[in-house]
Amino acid sequence: MGFPWGLDFGNQNCVVAIARKGGIDVIDNEASSRKTPCMVGLGSKERALGQAAVAKINSNIKNTAAELKRLIGRRWDEADLQEDLKMFPFKVTKAPDGGILVHLLYEKDGSESEMKAFTPEQLLAMLFVNLKGTAEAHNKGAPSPDCVVSVPCWFTDAQRRAVLDASNIAGLNVLRLLNETAATALCWGLPKTADLPEDSATPRHVLFFDMGHSSTQVCLVAFTKGKMSVLASAFDRNLGGRDVDHKILNHFAAQWQEKKKLNIHESPKAVLRLVAAIDKVKQQLSGYTSSVKLPINVECLQEDHDFSSSLSTDELEALVADLMVRALEPCKKVVTDAKLTFDQIDVIEVVGSATRSPLVTNAIKTHFGKEPQRTLNSEEAVSKGCALMGAMMSPNFKVREFAVVDCTPYPIALSWSPSPGAEKMEVEGGEAAATGKGNIVFTEHNVLPSTKMLTFMRSATFDITAAYADEAALAPGTCRSIGQSSITVPPPTTGEATKVKVKVRIDPNGVLSVESAQAVEEVEEEEPKVEPAPATNGDDVSMADAPPPGGAAPAGEGAEAPAAEPAGQPPAEEAKPPEPAQKKKKIKKHDLAVVNKAAFQLPSVTIEAFKHEEFDMFTQDRQIKDLQEKKNDLESYIYSMRDRVSGGNLSDYITETDKATFMTLLQQMEDWLYEDEAETANKSTFVNKLDELRKFGEPAAERLREEEARPDSYRELEKVLTEYSNLAATQDVAYEHIDAEARAKVSACVNEVSAWMSSMKSAQDAKSKTEAPACSSKEIDSKKDHVIFTCRPIMNKPKPKPPPKEEPKKDDPPAGDAAADDKAPAEGPAPGDGAAPPADAPMEGAGDAPADGDAMDIPE
Repeated sequence: MGFPWGLDFGNQNCVVAIARKGGIDVIDNEASSRKTPCMVGLGSKERALGQAAVAKINSNIKNTAAELKRLIGRRWDEADLQEDLKMFPFKVTKAPDGGILVHLLYEKDGSESEMKAFTPEQLLAMLFVNLKGTAEAHNKGAPSPDCVVSVPCWFTDAQRRAVLDASNIAGLNVLRLLNETAATALCWGLPKTADLPEDSATPRHVLFFDMGHSSTQVCLVAFTKGKMSVLASAFDRNLGGRDVDHKILNHFAAQWQEKKKLNIHESPKAVLRLVAAIDKVKQQLSGYTSSVKLPINVECLQEDHDFSSSLSTDELEALVADLMVRALEPCKKVVTDAKLTFDQIDVIEVVGSATRSPLVTNAIKTHFGKEPQRTLNSEEAVSKGCALMGAMMSPNFKVREFAVVDCTPYPIALSWSPSPGAEKMEVEGGEAAATGKGNIVFTEHNVLPSTKMLTFMRSATFDITAAYADEAALAPGTCRSIGQSSITVPPPTTGEATKVKVKVRIDPNGVLSVESAQAVEEVEEEEPKVEPAPATNGDDVSMADAPPPGGAAPAGEGAEAPAAEPAGQPPAEEAKPPEPAQKKKKIKKHDLAVVNKAAFQLPSVTIEAFKHEEFDMFTQDRQIKDLQEKKNDLESYIYSMRDRVSGGNLSDYITETDKATFMTLLQQMEDWLYEDEAETANKSTFVNKLDELRKFGEPAAERLREEEARPDSYRELEKVLTEYSNLAATQDVAYEHIDAEARAKVSACVNEVSAWMSSMKSAQDAKSKTEAPACSSKEIDSKKDHVIFTCRPIMNKPKPKPPPKEEPKKDDPPAGDAAADDKAPAEGPAPGDGAAPPADAPMEGAGDAPADGDAMDIPE
């Protein structure tokens, strides 16, 4: 696993943040922008992704797919989608499976341009490939597939699966899909862990209000030290900054219709330009606290007519008053669902690109009676939260322990295929609320991730169907179905129904599936009979019979000798009949085959086909990019050389004949660049054309480079020659140990190189600037290195060390000397070792230890 990065998948822009050892950083794209537009533009051989799509949108608006977040995982029959399609300039049709297809013009290499249908998953995969390249560019080009992707908390199972499919097509390894509300809360809470309360009974309650480009989300989170729990979340899918823009757009469209009798909605380009102007003025008005009016001007808006109007803060407030009322509805719901009061909310944090306007913060302040805070970056908090989650899941980072407990937005009910006499289902740890649409197993605001264990009595294979229980909570027209799981149950051997335990799980991505199923069977088994151990007397242990002392073996190999009954013992009792074996009930579990089938998800075969198609398109993009680079290299070389040769710094370094030929060739190449042949030429053609020009330009450029570099090289060589010439003749005591022969070698090397340098200078002075130089700067530098390599070891030879002085030897003390005897160590064992020399052992020296019984004289 490489370094993880977090992706804020927005409707208008995407933001990428990466986890590094120094912390979390938001990175910029190829255009040095920290925001990448959520757009995919086709229309030619090369795709325009992200920032490149914005640059071409004015001329390619009908082939640029935008707001992919509103398209991913949607069905054609959804009412919200139909409203969105009215504002999209590109073509969208119904897919055979009930989904949607986006039609864009694309030209594959070697074929003509044609209109092609793409799924939203394909388009989102194209954008993800571009964002992946942005992350890898900040990782020195190393592969970086590991990421955490944010999704709105109101995304359904189908939408979450669609994002995962798009990531799979793009080659991303999604560690987790993280709700945007949870990502914001994580970014806020993790740095404040030390200041959070430790007691879970008194947590710090924080309300996060997030209004983005197309939706509004609100969540209430309880923070304690090392943990955050999302108590409840609420949302408005169709309320965001773009709705404010559309309100203002409709206001100006009415003015335009009245003045010019033109319908601006019939011109997508005019709408695009006017919305861009509106967004700028809206941001400017957000900085004013009092009433002010700002102008809006767009030249040649429609049919060569200029647009001119103005917008004031009072007009803006009146236009969006109903939207501000709608923005408070999720706030009311989330407080009610969390069962809290306004007084229990400690902090209100506001994020999102659409919350810059003081109208939003004023509405929240009026409703809650508290001033909203802005301690987080409104447009980067989600991406940083995703990067933090990626770092927490990565083994390459050590992050402070912090548990993230999210919640589900919708209640989920389960139903199953009918089976005679077995219509009940048990849920371990709770009860399922029965409804007409199934049993609710996962309630609204259920903990995420979450696992439920269900118990069925079945005698044959059966199906479990999952669906959203509250249809009113979904967008109008949204299909309730989530998926179906088939569990294979073998026929029972006893004739009774088999107990089946099914594990149903909502994983951290918010995706529901049946993880496993087991058949639980109670069987009776006989307990093994345990023979009683033979009786022993006391602690005696019965041992095998040993042969008699005489060594005679008992009669008959293997035969046992009859045991003699001790005297005075009663006769042995008769054997009792064996007791019947006891039976014990045991539980046996067998894994059952489970087949999950999501209601809306791309088949694996289709995903593989899309992967190959994406690879082909990516390869074509790279080839076209390389081709454009080579074409640009040729074009820039033509313009650069023309200026340098005709009156520039290369004019004196090329002969007049070569100059005339070169200038003619440059003109021919320039004319060729703008011909049709150059439009269809391949990469190798541009490379060959450039090489042809360099045959004239590079020799002149090389002569100029040598002319500029030779003086410095000669100067460095002369410095080295002077240094070692002086050292060879020096009388300094530091070099007196170097003999005359060694000094002669240094002088010979210096004289040889000096003679070479003089000859090269004379030869160069005889040459003109248009001729090849007598020697190159590299040759001069090589001669300098030769002098250093030859002379430095000789002159740096260390002085020999003087011989060590001999210390005078001390005379050996005479035998019997008392002082010497006292200092001489005693031979033999030390006193107290318990060993004494033999009595007849001779004494060696006067200082030897006295024999046993002898007295040692101690001088006074």
